[in-house]
Amino acid sequence: MTNGDDAPGDTADYADGVVTAWAKALPDVDTTSLGFVVRLHQAMIAMEEFDRRSIGGLDLTAPEYMVLAVLAVRTEVPGLTLRQLQPLVMYSSGGMTHCVDRLEKKSLIERRPHPDDRRAVLVCLTDDGRARAEEAMRTRLGALEELLTPLSGDDRRTVDHALRLLIATLGPWTPAGQPRPAG
Repeated sequence: MTNGDDAPGDTADYADGVVTAWAKALPDVDTTSLGFVVRLHQAMIAMEEFDRRSIGGLDLTAPEYMVLAVLAVRTEVPGLTLRQLQPLVMYSSGGMTHCVDRLEKKSLIERRPHPDDRRAVLVCLTDDGRARAEEAMRTRLGALEELLTPLSGDDRRTVDHALRLLIATLGPWTPAGQPRPAG
């Protein structure tokens, strides 16, 4: 299991149990990569919970936070269409519409006519939306720093590098039903 020199994450865990169980069920297959995938999935679920806890007191869901965060840094344009916003927030089109509806009811965004396309609508931050985006980012960054304290700078860079490689291998995220960009 572990000795005094092991890091907290070096003890046998749920993923090890999954790998062991599948190795027994499929002895002719190398199941070692399964542990990585299970841990990555566990980390994604844990990050979703972290997002809920870190910004939940600001009356924002994680997707709402993402919309505000994306719009807050896109200062070169007055707003974005739902189609432009969707891949940046990594949310489905139906979910995106509901999210924008909720933000509009909270007076954090507003829909404006697109100046170049009569059929399109721009999603724009209100002054309250910009203030909430900045507050949420400050809150989240503080919580992230606290969360990541156990990881050294080298550990953070190693994980970041590995995730970049994995994303490059998997290809860019695309909304369901849309083709992946050629690359």
